[in-house]
Amino acid sequence: MLKNWSDSYCLGIAEIDEQHRGFFEAAHRLHDQILNCQGEHAVEEAVAFLRDYAARHFQTEEALMRRDAFPGLEAHQRLHSAFFDSLDQLGYDLEVCGASQHLAERALEVAQDWLIDHIACEDQQYAIRLRPFPEPTTTA
Repeated sequence: MLKNWSDSYCLGIAEIDEQHRGFFEAAHRLHDQILNCQGEHAVEEAVAFLRDYAARHFQTEEALMRRDAFPGLEAHQRLHSAFFDSLDQLGYDLEVCGASQHLAERALEVAQDWLIDHIACEDQQYAIRLRPFPEPTTTA
């Protein structure tokens, strides 16, 4: 079952949270298309979206991590690289075998694994350090 967006996934970094919401929405669109047996027609768009999303999103995350000298940056970059490896394999399979319902299901599996493992777990580790602190309130 595909996870729905929940405020529990919010990192407290507005730009990142908005990008994550967009990723959930795209995964749900692909899920709906697969359920309606339209995955074959959606997979090419889904793989292109995932690649474009990942490039923009990872650039944003890594820039924030560099700005704040996050000590886990290199490890996080390796996770990003592994996601691109998965996308490369999907793209290769799409090119060699063509679009199919099965490939759409694999693309959704890659996206869902990313949603659960990366956004819900890995991103929380840097968000604790990078999240803006609330402004202190003064009492008169």
